[in-house]
Amino acid sequence: MKCTECRQSEMVSTREAYRFVESGLPNVVLLDTEIRTCPKCGARGAVIPDVEGLHRTLALAIISQPNPLVPHEVRFLRKWLGWSGVDFARHMGVTAETVSRWESADSGKPISATADRLLRVLVARGEPVASYPTEKLAEIEETPKSKRARYELHRGKRWEAESVAA
Repeated sequence: MKCTECRQSEMVSTREAYRFVESGLPNVVLLDTEIRTCPKCGARGAVIPDVEGLHRTLALAIISQPNPLVPHEVRFLRKWLGWSGVDFARHMGVTAETVSRWESADSGKPISATADRLLRVLVARGEPVASYPTEKLAEIEETPKSKRARYELHRGKRWEAESVAA
């Protein structure tokens, strides 16, 4: 393969440990990674197969740790979910400014324990973005109202709920 920078020389492949700074996570090192280097201009690039699978593995490793999430982890997980800061704020029920503080190491305002748990559950669910029903969370009223519901077995196969005013 020709160098994408100088286009003059064939890239030379080696295998080595690669610090994966592109993830936005410090200290992620990929072992035995193919690194292509141009002998002419020195351009280097890692060959990372199944980057989506790698990101999923990183996300699962982050949510499995017992420590509270730190800013770069919150940012990584938000991006893995495929949400902008505004979308993430809407899904989490907070302001965009709050998300910005969660993702800023300088703010001194870490993600709350409740939001930390919700984010971990969203990631653990197993798929980024598309099918989360979190927009329903925004419809939850601040002041609880007493409601009753009736449940009926529909055609003998599945239960259906019918809300009834209290």
